[in-house]
Amino acid sequence: MPQEPIAKGLVPGPEAFAFLTRSEAATAQAAMARIFPDDDLGPGAVEAGTVYYLDRALGGAELHLQEIYRAGLKALNAVSATRFGHAFAISTPAEQDELIGAMVSDTLPDFGRAPTAPAFFNILRAHTLEGMFSDPVHGGNRNVAGWRLLGYLGPQPAYSHAEQQLDAVIVRDRIFTAADYPLDTPETAK
Repeated sequence: MPQEPIAKGLVPGPEAFAFLTRSEAATAQAAMARIFPDDDLGPGAVEAGTVYYLDRALGGAELHLQEIYRAGLKALNAVSATRFGHAFAISTPAEQDELIGAMVSDTLPDFGRAPTAPAFFNILRAHTLEGMFSDPVHGGNRNVAGWRLLGYLGPQPAYSHAEQQLDAVIVRDRIFTAADYPLDTPETAK
């Protein structure tokens, strides 16, 4: 199979991936973009950097999912190459939607069984949503894109009595993230 191109929006740059290859990242990002696309309400998975969240998760807390992702992304590209003659990342949105729909309905017999197509889709969908709405300190939700969609102001340092009342309108001049509340480490506790 020919070398997969970098998906549109996946900017090669100083930010290195901890686990995913650039090719795997392009495939994952293209699928995440179809799961949570940008629209007139706001940015989607690409703009929120969900692929970077996924990469950090697979390089750290979710090491146990590494082989599932390697196999799932490889299978998705293989099915795309067989069906459309090119990698998933450069397929048209309609082709990508067709393959994702077939994953969900388990009608991709060539996908394989480790993981199954529906199981892989469910894991990828969960990571897409986590990358959209988790604290930006974890790599996704860039520019608090997901929180802005929800109107969530992040973990606030305090709420006044008036702000704690039902139907209170809370107006803040900034959105807070976990980076605003660094944890004490042995170095900082001295």
